Amino acid sequence: MLILIVNFSCKKDKTKLDAENTKKDTIMAPKQIFKSKKTTQSHLAKAQYYRWYQLYERPMNEARIANQMDLFMDTIVIESAAGTMKGKENYPERLTVYKGWKNAHHVQNVAVTTHENGKTQIIADIKYQNIKPDGKKASYTIDYVMEVENNLKALPKLSKVSIKTKGETQDSFKDAYPNNRVNSLMYYWIANMEQLDGNVKPFEELLTKEFELNFSTSSQIKTLSELEIWLNETPKQLIQSSHYPENLIIKVIDENTFEVSVAFDWYAIAKNGQKMKAKTQHKWIVIDNPNERFARIKKADVSQIEPLSMIK
Repeated sequence: MLILIVNFSCKKDKTKLDAENTKKDTIMAPKQIFKSKKTTQSHLAKAQYYRWYQLYERPMNEARIANQMDLFMDTIVIESAAGTMKGKENYPERLTVYKGWKNAHHVQNVAVTTHENGKTQIIADIKYQNIKPDGKKASYTIDYVMEVENNLKALPKLSKVSIKTKGETQDSFKDAYPNNRVNSLMYYWIANMEQLDGNVKPFEELLTKEFELNFSTSSQIKTLSELEIWLNETPKQLIQSSHYPENLIIKVIDENTFEVSVAFDWYAIAKNGQKMKAKTQHKWIVIDNPNERFARIKKADVSQIEPLSMIK
């Protein structure tokens, strides 16, 4: 919504009392735009999308393959230059070719669209790099189209994956795992924050055993029971909450520790119909066990970039 504030200041020329000269000053206030789109479904789809690449970017084992299989509908179809695979029971066999490979998938663009028939589609393009066991290197641009079965309260399942190689590039190999790992965690985290149902259960696999959450609007949270209390207070006063992440920066501390910085534009509607917005800065310490579905937040510090404001 655009709010235009116009101030008029009038000053008469004192040397000519009969003059009607008027000076008008017009001041434009900052735009107050409310984004009304519900983003939860898109966040859940992106959480799964970024999980897809991770299996290929670290050594494979039974636990990690099982986590990958968890992404799929039983009847999944995967189309690529290697041929068409139908049924997830056939997936592990496709992985044998990648033994000893180093792979990196650098996401360039990703968009999530829900069609009138209720089907959700992920369209993305990436830069893919690999180093084979014999040392041979390759790099390509690849287009992805993924279809997912919607589930507003849980992670959706992939029903179809279409992979098309567009052409070769000359990019040098660079590890993409930390970026894909953190993105899947981030999108699943904010999707659960937007559920507004007070359910703390999904957060159990997103937080380390000992964690610390320093939200800007609450006292320190260090246990799941404290988080559950918080989830059933402020968030339960809303009927809609949407997050738009920007400026994600990931610093690799060591093989299993990442330092994350990200800003969230936040838009919400209270149960009384009041619209509001704010912008926060998040700094996370993330601990990663590649054998788990998601990395985990050990510490989160949240500060306000733009304070809460009400939108008409």
